[in-house]
Amino acid sequence: MVDGYTEVRGRPVGGRGRWLLTLVWVGIVGIGGVAVALAWLGWTAVLEPKTPRDYGEVAIHSIKVLLLSDIYYDRDLIGRANDHFFFPARALGLLASVLFAIRTIDAALGSQFLEFLFRSSTSKHHVVVGDGPAAREYSATHTSMFRKGRALHLSATPLPFSARLATFERRGPLKTQLRHVAAHRATRIVVDEGDDADTWQTAQAAARIYPKAQVLAHITDPWIKDQISRERVGSRLVPFSFAGGAARQVLLAHPPFLLAKALGEKRQHILIVGFGQVGQALLREFTVTCVLSDGGKLMITVIDPRAEALSKDFATRHPHLVKLIDVAFVPGDFRENDEALLRNIRGRTALAGICAAYVAIDQVRHPLDMAFALRSMAQREKLFQAPIFICAQHGAGLAPVKAGAGNLINNPEVLEERHKQAMAEGILCNLRVVSFGAWPAAFDGAGMLEPDFDEQARRYHAEYERFRLDRDRRVKGKIIQEPAAWRDLSDGLRVSNRRAAAHMRAKAFDAGYDLEAWLSRGKCPETHELPPAMAEMRTDDPGFVHRMARLEHMRWMLDRFLDGWAPGPKSDFNRTRPSFVPFEDLDEEDKEKDAVVIETARVLMKEWNSGKKRRIR
Repeated sequence: MVDGYTEVRGRPVGGRGRWLLTLVWVGIVGIGGVAVALAWLGWTAVLEPKTPRDYGEVAIHSIKVLLLSDIYYDRDLIGRANDHFFFPARALGLLASVLFAIRTIDAALGSQFLEFLFRSSTSKHHVVVGDGPAAREYSATHTSMFRKGRALHLSATPLPFSARLATFERRGPLKTQLRHVAAHRATRIVVDEGDDADTWQTAQAAARIYPKAQVLAHITDPWIKDQISRERVGSRLVPFSFAGGAARQVLLAHPPFLLAKALGEKRQHILIVGFGQVGQALLREFTVTCVLSDGGKLMITVIDPRAEALSKDFATRHPHLVKLIDVAFVPGDFRENDEALLRNIRGRTALAGICAAYVAIDQVRHPLDMAFALRSMAQREKLFQAPIFICAQHGAGLAPVKAGAGNLINNPEVLEERHKQAMAEGILCNLRVVSFGAWPAAFDGAGMLEPDFDEQARRYHAEYERFRLDRDRRVKGKIIQEPAAWRDLSDGLRVSNRRAAAHMRAKAFDAGYDLEAWLSRGKCPETHELPPAMAEMRTDDPGFVHRMARLEHMRWMLDRFLDGWAPGPKSDFNRTRPSFVPFEDLDEEDKEKDAVVIETARVLMKEWNSGKKRRIR
């Protein structure tokens, strides 16, 4: 499915260093020129030239001011009367000469010495390896994303230093390169070679050399990332993707269930234009982070020219998932007068109104043009009133908006007034076109802005295991299964824990918490932040726990089916479980497991909002 991929681009870092070097050279030339001019005036007064030979002698004497000539200290020659020329000329000539000498030495030895000083004074930093888009963007935005700490970038092209970022040219084998940037003192190594196979190979090698460092590998292809997640890799080696991070961030910042509520819709129905990397990620993240207990089947309508082939492929890969969610693939282009597309969309919206639309096509197909064409059709044909999100890694020139549902409303009489207010306040409104997928937001969605990567998922797993052990001791009098440490989990199970943690906002909303007020309170909460919904998580109410446990069971089935699991005898190798049945048909032990998740969510919300786990990056 390469044709539909959203294009991924990077940009180089640096710039401040080049300006500093330019300023030094301008200073040398300017100061030297003034020194020579003053010296010329002084020697003209002393020698009183009349012939060209005399003027040549004045020029030679003037230039010698840059060479620190001793003639400028010969009082018998220059006399004291002209000291008002020669004293500043000597001072400026000395300064220009010293600056030139320093710059010359720096050109020969200074870069290596500066590298040594920077490297020896750096610890607990981030190392960035490669010239792929994620590597370049992580370096470019590191200072703005993190309030402290340095980044050292291993790149094929050396770039000037800045206060908290240095770029080192890659020379020699990987081990030598990593030693060159003090990777043994680094807390994180981010790898993007521009090719998935090369990236994963480099990341595995880095993880073997420095097993204590967190190694994050940018894998763009969803299929390759899925295969990697099935391997048993070290707990400190983690694949991530721009597409997955961008999708999770926009869905947690503007949850479709909030948008549906504001628009008066009882079911969540999203429209995805383009089914490449970002489109697929949107479907996955929507499925596992937005399911509610009483919202009916999730609806996804995908618009893509390859709709027929995509539909067959999706049904083949996820035969059990399509029974739990309503997915439709529709061919067409909103920029054309496509009556068949219009009929299909009308048929879908008759089942449930669209609460959010996402344009996730590549740059060649002009996504901004597509977004405005979609808005025009929605207005003209009265298809929907939902906001339209366009994947644009550098904003597409659209104004940013605050998190939450903003001024979305299902009242046509006040649409114009609410639209003006939304545009003035920078919030969502009906049919507003907004961007998502900026690189810092994608890094946030991938969990890379957590002070300790995977901290929330680790805490989720640890608390779940603690509650499970307590229940075993209380109900059965013994521990049935020993707890599994995070480092012993497969990457697939770690991904499952991350998804479960990401669903806690939906659980808070389902429990009755005012998530809209929390999201729109000011700065957009980062994806690992949790709302203070402890009071709404009534774990002492059996009816509430039963309802939320049923919700968790549905979320768990959707999560497992997305990863290719199927009903059958318990087998990790075959990816089968007998518990893929309705919640009411589960045995009590499996129901207790789902109930434990609700207690875990409550504890994590309380812990986060007490400040115990809130650390500044």
